[in-house]
Amino acid sequence: MATGISDIDAILAVLKTFYAKEGVQNLLKRNSPVVKAIGDLRVEGKEQAFSAMYSFGGAVSADYTVALANAQNQMKNVEFKVTPGQLFSVYPLNAKEVQASLTKRGAYMKMAGAKMFAASEGLRKMLAAAFYGRGYGELAIVGSAVALTGGTDVTITLPEDVVIKLGVGTRLAFKTSVASTTESAKATVKSIDGTSVVITPDAGTSYTTNATDIVCFAGSVDSNGPLLPMGLGGWLPIVNGRVDGASDTNWSTYIGTKFFNVTRSADPEALAGAFYDGRNESTAAKQTKKYAIKNLIKKVRRNGSKADMIVVNDDDWSELADEIESTNTYFTQTSTKAKKQASVGFGDISASFSTNFIENIYDDPYCPKGQFYILDKDSVEFWSYTNTDVKDDGVVANEAGKIMNADADENKGHEDAPYKLLIDDYISVQQGTPTAGGPTSIVGLNLFASYAVWNPSVNGVGIFYGATNLVEAAV
Repeated sequence: MATGISDIDAILAVLKTFYAKEGVQNLLKRNSPVVKAIGDLRVEGKEQAFSAMYSFGGAVSADYTVALANAQNQMKNVEFKVTPGQLFSVYPLNAKEVQASLTKRGAYMKMAGAKMFAASEGLRKMLAAAFYGRGYGELAIVGSAVALTGGTDVTITLPEDVVIKLGVGTRLAFKTSVASTTESAKATVKSIDGTSVVITPDAGTSYTTNATDIVCFAGSVDSNGPLLPMGLGGWLPIVNGRVDGASDTNWSTYIGTKFFNVTRSADPEALAGAFYDGRNESTAAKQTKKYAIKNLIKKVRRNGSKADMIVVNDDDWSELADEIESTNTYFTQTSTKAKKQASVGFGDISASFSTNFIENIYDDPYCPKGQFYILDKDSVEFWSYTNTDVKDDGVVANEAGKIMNADADENKGHEDAPYKLLIDDYISVQQGTPTAGGPTSIVGLNLFASYAVWNPSVNGVGIFYGATNLVEAAV
C-alpha cells in the first residue's frame, strides 16, 4: 500500500474521505437456488395431514376364489401428519443508532436496514442448511479426536458445503450422534479460512470429540427431539446407506420408527423415496456420476416422476459437466448456444432420459458433496405458518449471483416512513433493556415451517462413487 498523502495535520484536516461506492457491499455467500425454486404453501392448525396410497393390495388373480380370499387385503393407505419446525433470527435496535443513521451523510446505510438484511440472510442460510437435513442442525462428522477446552481456540476442518452455511459468530455444538438431544460441548466460530474454521469453546468446556461425533448448529434440539424445519434428510433418508449388517440394524430401526405418524418400513421406496448407492460399483463405467444419475432417474420415473430437477453439489457438478460433454447417450449439450454461461448458472446443459428432458441441473453449494437428488418439483414444498417470502433473496431461479449491495432494497415501499418496521406475521418487536443511550427494541424474525415431500415415491436420493463421511448417512 502507498503511504499517506501527507503527515501534516493541517493538510489532512482539509482533505475529506471520498466514498467510492454507495451503500454497503455484500460479501456474504450466495443462497440456495433449490430452496428458492420449490413451491410455498401457507398452512394452519396443529399439524398438516395428507393421505397417501402405497399399495393397490393383493385382491387380484386369474382365479376369482383366490382374489376373493384376499379381498380384505385391498388398498394400503397411510396418513402423514406434518408438524412445523422453527427458526429465529434476532437483533437489537437502539434509538441512538436509528438517529445516527438517518441519511447517507451519517451512515453507509440506515442501521435498521443493515441489521434487518443481516438477520434475513442468516435466516436464509440456515433454511438452506435445514433443507438437506433431518431437523437436528447436523452439519458434518468431526472425523477425528478434537480437544475442546474452554476459551482456547482450536482449528477444525469442515467440508465446503458446510462452511458456506456458517458465518463468523455462528454457534456450534458437538454431539455423539445426529439424533442425540444432548449437546456435549458448544463453541463459537471465530474465523473462517477456506475449510479451516477456528472455533472458541465456551468457558468451562472440557471435552474431546470422538471421530464419529457430529458438529451441528447449537440450539437445534430440545429434550423432545429436533427443532429445525424437517428437510430432505428426513423425507428421503440415507441413514446407514439403507443397509443393515449382521450386527448392525441402524437402518431397520430408523425406517421402522414413525415419521410424521407413518411407519415407512412397509415400502421404503414408496414412503421414503427411491435410493441409489453408487459407492460400491466395481467398474469404471459404473463409477461415473452420469451413470448414478441415470439410474436414479430410472427408479423415480418407474414410480411416475416427472424428474424435473437434478440437484448436485457444485463440486460434483464440475465433474458431472466433464462427463456430460464426453457423451450424447443420455446427456447432451444444447446447440442453442456455443458455450455455457456461468452468469445464468448452468441451465444450458440439458439431461435427457427416454422422454424426460431436464432443463435445469441445480448446482447447489448447500447440497452435501457426494450425494444428489432427483426431484419432482411439484411434490416438494415449503409449508409455513409465516410469510414464505423470506426465502427469496431476489436472485431469479437457478441463476448464480446475489444482491450486490446490502442496502439494495432499503426502505422499499416505505420511503415516507423509513423506520416504521413492517410488522408482518414473521416479525415481532419487543421492548429490550433500557440503556444510557436510550430505549432498545428487540426485533425477531420468527419462522414456523417445514419442508414437505408430499409424494415421496416420485423423488429420490443417491450417493456418488467415492463419497465419504456423509452426515445424512450417520445414525
